[in-house]
Amino acid sequence: MFAMDRRLDRRIVLAAETLQANGFSTCLLAPADRSVIDEPIWVERVSTSGLGMYGKGLRLHRFMRDRFPFLRGTMRRLTWQAVKAPEQVFLSLFDTAISRAKGKVYVAHDLPMLPVALAAQRLHGGKVILDCHELYSEQAFSKAERQLWRSVEARYIGQADAVITVNPSIARELRQNHGLPEVHVVSNADRFVPDTPRNTDNPFRSLFGNQRSAPTVLYQGGLSSGRNLDTLVAAFSVMRHTDAQLVLLGDGGAKTMLRKKARQLSISDRVHFIPTVPQKQLIEFARWADLGVIPYQANCLNNELCTPNKLFEFIMARLPIVASDLPEIRRIVSGYDIGVLGSTGTPADFAALIDAALEARVEKAEMWQKNLQRAACEQCWEREGMKYLAVVRKLANDIGPHVGRGT
Repeated sequence: MFAMDRRLDRRIVLAAETLQANGFSTCLLAPADRSVIDEPIWVERVSTSGLGMYGKGLRLHRFMRDRFPFLRGTMRRLTWQAVKAPEQVFLSLFDTAISRAKGKVYVAHDLPMLPVALAAQRLHGGKVILDCHELYSEQAFSKAERQLWRSVEARYIGQADAVITVNPSIARELRQNHGLPEVHVVSNADRFVPDTPRNTDNPFRSLFGNQRSAPTVLYQGGLSSGRNLDTLVAAFSVMRHTDAQLVLLGDGGAKTMLRKKARQLSISDRVHFIPTVPQKQLIEFARWADLGVIPYQANCLNNELCTPNKLFEFIMARLPIVASDLPEIRRIVSGYDIGVLGSTGTPADFAALIDAALEARVEKAEMWQKNLQRAACEQCWEREGMKYLAVVRKLANDIGPHVGRGT
């Protein structure tokens, strides 16, 4: 498996664990990063030293990203303006790893890793899977960046032996855009967690001062621009439920701006920040909230069609959801009737939506919990992982005896 992740995506970990539990040897290759600690033994970090300008560029990018997170988007744009064939960057970074990455099935986690996996296939044989965690080329990039990644996608996606993605809408886009005969859908589901009593102290209680019993609205994930978080914060300044508390769990370049906005709106006592916690703690945190919020806007096709990790984390925490009315989120939230959807484009609209959800949770509490239990049983990795395994196993069986280290 190949990835560029600094902090491993839950999907990568779950896929690897499922394959290992079913007889596959797995190894994930990803660029070295000094900030990475305590990873599974099947992760191998590839040194970027001695890789010429690409290695130096990656190290410079990470230095700037960590110290000046607000420059992240600008740096990304400048990088790809200077590089006309982005696959060459990744092929260079993984060059040494490719030479010894002899496997039976190569999984490219997202589009940038596909040329790398195909290079390993050409050298060693085997099969290649592209696992599209998102509609990569249709993110909130500049027009030039989108065109660059569209061209990479068009050149390479047809060479993959199988393509997997996270929901039916993205699968349809990939099939139609590239004439693919099939795109497998494996959702971003989390492992099933029984609906048991809370077994920890309320992690939010100390944040709220005298408002310890106030309703809690939780956002968990990256605090980055383009996620409509400024509108979410502003909504709390015009809500009818003036005791409601917003908790933003995560880190990112927008955190400073969001803190400043809360101060300017005089709601710092109702907008609270918790640093990133380990993946395994997210569901336990979410259990203590009253609503989970997904604020994304359709500011690019990727966001319009998203099914983010937090959607499934909220389901597993049996937490009712308030979210923007986007197609794939609607399919899950309305399909199971586990929350409220609507407009989140302005603070007033978002405030009205959260107020409506807080009021609905009183009369719909029992029904929502019953529906969330059904959703948790059906939208779980124990089911989705078997679909992933089936794709890998079929390709592995097609090429006969094992020829290398695994995926």
